[in-house]
Amino acid sequence: MRCVLVLVFSLMFVIPAWAAPQVTAEVLEYDFGEVIQGDKVDYTFRFRNSGDELLVINSVHSSCGCTAALLSSKQIAPGDMGEIKTTFDSSNFRNAIHKTITMETNDPAAATVKFQIKGQVKEELTMDPARVSFGKLLPGARVEAMVSIKNSSKTIIVLDQPKATNPSIQASMDHVTLKPGDQAEMKITAQVPDDAKRLSGYIMIDTDYSKVPKLRLSVSASVSH
Repeated sequence: MRCVLVLVFSLMFVIPAWAAPQVTAEVLEYDFGEVIQGDKVDYTFRFRNSGDELLVINSVHSSCGCTAALLSSKQIAPGDMGEIKTTFDSSNFRNAIHKTITMETNDPAAATVKFQIKGQVKEELTMDPARVSFGKLLPGARVEAMVSIKNSSKTIIVLDQPKATNPSIQASMDHVTLKPGDQAEMKITAQVPDDAKRLSGYIMIDTDYSKVPKLRLSVSASVSH
């Protein structure tokens, strides 16, 4: 009888030590395939608390501001489901993308759970080259570059005149209305200030195309004294 009481007494302490929340995700990665630049991708990741203690979600955050993540609840009871609704905005991306949503939990075996979103973003309004680097320049140097802007969509797109964020960089275009398949040539001119250590800025172009309302071109150069 004494042995039985000792065994029961021991189990009273052992069983609670085994109790814990447990995250079981339906999927950890979602491939959305190919979308047109400017489209938004919505997907909901679902997970279950397969453990026997309350699952607490301490935080949810994405790898960049382009991906919003909305958690259904911070506390998931044993056996219940939780959701993370995600939205990826492809406006400023092209080609292959890979974004991560990280969830921090009180699951001792999965304190950090990473959900992945990946796919391809196809551009319909492209710039070639995608950025301009003049390399190393001397103070006072004046340089030029040409950039092609092509409309690969099925609609006419009107471009505003380009504006530079740095007064040492200028840009101008030959025409601003692009029919499907047309392209415009933009001339970039940079004048290196005598006291500059580096030259950098952006060329910004507003458009009437809702999927790509703004184009941004990076322009840079290092200055050798």
